[in-house]
Parts: sequence; C-alpha cells; structure tokens
Amino acid sequence: MSDKQRKKNALELPTFDPKESAVFATKILSDLQIKCVLIGRLAVWYWLPDPAGHAYTKDLDTAIKKADRQKVIKHLADLKYNIRELTIGGINVYSETDNISVDFIDRYSVDEGDLSRLFEEAIDSATEKENIGEAELYVVSVEHLIAMKISTFERKDEDDVKNLLEYDFVDIKKLREIVDRNIAPIRVKLEQILREVGHPMAHRKKKYY
Repeated sequence: MSDKQRKKNALELPTFDPKESAVFATKILSDLQIKCVLIGRLAVWYWLPDPAGHAYTKDLDTAIKKADRQKVIKHLADLKYNIRELTIGGINVYSETDNISVDFIDRYSVDEGDLSRLFEEAIDSATEKENIGEAELYVVSVEHLIAMKISTFERKDEDDVKNLLEYDFVDIKKLREIVDRNIAPIRVKLEQILREVGHPMAHRKKKYY
C-alpha cells in the first residue's frame, strides 16, 4: 500500500474544459438556492493528484437532491433549454451554442435503483470547494465518491476506485460507514476491492476447513 499524499493543486483539465458548464450549473442552482456537489469524472480529477491517468469526460456531473429535480426541470424549461431525462435518475441539459453539457443527478430511478439517500448525504456533508473558471463548486468527499462508483458495477468506475484507494487520504472507516448506511449490499464489493489492491485495512477472508 502506498503512502502517497494528495497534493492540493489547481484543478487540471486534461481533455475537457468544463468552465462554461460549471458557470452555468452554478448560476442555475444559485437562482434556485439549491446546493449541489461536483461528482463523476471531474471529482476524480480533483481528488487524484496526477492528471496523467485521467480518463476523458464530455460533461459536468453534479449531484442534486431528489426533492429538487422538478425545480431544476421547471427552471430550465422556463429558460427554453432542452432537457433529457437520465435513466439513472436526473436530467441532462445540453447546448452546443453555449458550449454546456451538465448532468443534474439525483440517482432516483425505477429502472436503475434508488441511491438518492447516498446522494443526499453526499450533498449535505460536502465541505471542500473547487474553482472551475469563474465558478465555485462543492466537491463530493472522496469516501462518498468511492461509494458512488462502487455502486455502478462498471469496470471504469472500479478502476477509479482502485486508483483512489492508493492514497492515504481515504478514510476507510468512514467509507465503510457510508456504504453500510446507504448501500449495504455493496459492502461485499468494497471489501473485495480492498483485498485486490492490498489495502492494509482490508478484511481478510477466513479459511474454513
């Protein structure tokens, strides 16, 4: 296990410049007095100090509360923006003219499952902020980010989790508590990943004879 420390640098933008999207999202949510947090690929860029291994993204992902989704939809509709529903729960707003693409995600979905409680907790607990262009956004905690990514069961997200776990700024005790409170069935997956990366706090499997 590495003893790597996170370096607090300005956010690097290896393949996607989200400045316009960040300003747009901040303005929309400020108008509605709604708190959101930066999640997804840009949050990974924030937490991982080395941009060399950062994967591509084409939009800015934010977490909003389930109760705020309709407020955001109505406000965007009033502003004449095109809105697309996300199957995972939430909406996307895209404008080529304005160079914006933003996902407002609450993760409440009949088809994909209800992770809205995890997202709401992530929003309420977020304290770190990052400047992207002229916008200032809350950033999801690294522990909530890992919980979100484990819950997708996608390979690229699992790779992100393994990369994040290389750094000792991740509080494993806090991470386990977050998973147990919000997505308990996925705790098994978390422990498997901890063992795979050789984390010193991984729970070892017991041998039965």
